[in-house]
Amino acid sequence: MEKEQNKSINIQFCILSALGIIFVVDGHLNNSYLDIGGLLPYYSFHIPLFAFISGYFYRSGSEQDLVRYGKHKFKRLMVPYFLWNLFYGCLAWLLRRHGFTFGEPVTIRNLFVEPFVHGYQFILNHAAWFVPTLFLTELAYGTLQRFLKGWKSGAACLALGAAGIHIAKCTGAEAFWLTLIKVLFLIPLYGAGHLYRTRLEKRDTLGNLQYFSVILGAAMVLAGSGRVLIYAVSNCRDFTGYFLPYITAALGIGFWLRVARILVPAFQNSRTVLFLGRNTYGIMMHHMTVFLMIKAVYAFFASREILFTSFDFNAYRTDFYYCFLPRGLSQLKVFYLLAGLSVPLVFERGIRYLGQRLFPRIGAEISAKLPKKPVDNQRDRC
Repeated sequence: MEKEQNKSINIQFCILSALGIIFVVDGHLNNSYLDIGGLLPYYSFHIPLFAFISGYFYRSGSEQDLVRYGKHKFKRLMVPYFLWNLFYGCLAWLLRRHGFTFGEPVTIRNLFVEPFVHGYQFILNHAAWFVPTLFLTELAYGTLQRFLKGWKSGAACLALGAAGIHIAKCTGAEAFWLTLIKVLFLIPLYGAGHLYRTRLEKRDTLGNLQYFSVILGAAMVLAGSGRVLIYAVSNCRDFTGYFLPYITAALGIGFWLRVARILVPAFQNSRTVLFLGRNTYGIMMHHMTVFLMIKAVYAFFASREILFTSFDFNAYRTDFYYCFLPRGLSQLKVFYLLAGLSVPLVFERGIRYLGQRLFPRIGAEISAKLPKKPVDNQRDRC
């Protein structure tokens, strides 16, 4: 029965999503375990990768009823986001009362407006800034599909992306402009995912040796050019040129897309990998708080002068990105990485278990309404 269920899930994209969230968590540790020796740095493609994955699961025809489509996306993406945003706003307020300095006050703007601008309002969940941006991108792409199809849609997506980068260079990325630039930049990447599923996937038959030779060869040329290849989509201030960000994104996405395909036989029956790939939302929302929890444990022992006497309490309270490493061992970042990936998954499973125990009828009704093919449910996972 498990094998039959797995057949209805796109295993390749589950693995790709799992890899993507590893890049995100590892990147937030200022680490680079899987950047292929610097040829494919995370910040040259990992956020575009999630836009690509989401676009892959865009259902053609959704644009025929944009109101219904928007409501569906709002329930799936924004309702959980707003609930967690309130939780983290209250948690940040509580921490500030105990000497911590990060996070802004809980206001209507920080609860409902700022998430669509920068998304760093409470810091604790700032890695989830991508969720509101993805929501707007999906609405924008659906609207575009309503009026343009085929190559016209692709050309329009590229033009909008270049326009976004131009605005960032000329106007700057503040307030409204930042929101607009992020959406415009991600539209071509979201559209690329849709294009790959509908047109290119069946033609993706090049042998692995030739495939990786082309990608890594191009990556070496770009690395040797001396141009800045990394950029931060969250602030849209570091774009090099108008199309180079899309080229580096294409190389990173293409490389790991094929790696995910190669890994399918090894992980197609792995519950852990599939659960990881289908629950990236929770990891993106909570992993930075998990890092803080780890530092809280270090702080507990350091305050009693038992262990970790080099722990910096001032940095702990004022610098959210402070990463304490006992004896300065950078290898111990892997502990943060594994915890950032696993603790949110345990939390997610715990919430589901409690929900089923406390509200069995509601859970049964929701399960009955779910589509028979879980693959369609993954298009919101990011």
